[in-house]
Amino acid sequence: MKLMKVLAMVSLGMAWLGAPAHAQSTNEFRTDIETFELQTNIVIVKGFGTGGTVSVGNGILSIHLKESFSPDTGGKWQALVLDCSEGGLRERAVVDYAEIDSLLKALDYIRTVTYDVTSLPGFEATYQTKDGFRVIGIGSHRQSAVQTFVQFDGCGRIPLNSDQISQLRSQIAQARQTLDELKSSR
Repeated sequence: MKLMKVLAMVSLGMAWLGAPAHAQSTNEFRTDIETFELQTNIVIVKGFGTGGTVSVGNGILSIHLKESFSPDTGGKWQALVLDCSEGGLRERAVVDYAEIDSLLKALDYIRTVTYDVTSLPGFEATYQTKDGFRVIGIGSHRQSAVQTFVQFDGCGRIPLNSDQISQLRSQIAQARQTLDELKSSR
């Protein structure tokens, strides 16, 4: 009888150990530049600059330049940091340099898309960066204009009118040009 209990316990233990485990991801850094900055045992230099602002709702969406490099390894990464302060809340998203062109294309598409993009009565066009920053266009056949929004991961949508979305696109393009100039000056 005792042998049966031991065998049952061993069988249960082996089944438990062999079962697939679903680990929670504790990596809150999703961008290449943030992963680069997590390296240890090397010097990391982080540079910051201002890239422009856009008034949104009751707040400001700021675009910051970011460059991180290591003199030890020679590695260098660039990014934009989008920072929104609205109604006492502050949200932030990092956009890797490699994502900037696709973000600009998405802004172009979403600010010019019309309701006839689909034969169905409504649509939602969404673009999302690695860090969860979204650009959203929503339209229906009953509306003449498409509503545009930006959204930070886990937060509500921030409505933008056509001038604001154009200004955001322009500010991001200028920030990318500044980063390009920094690359070519070294």
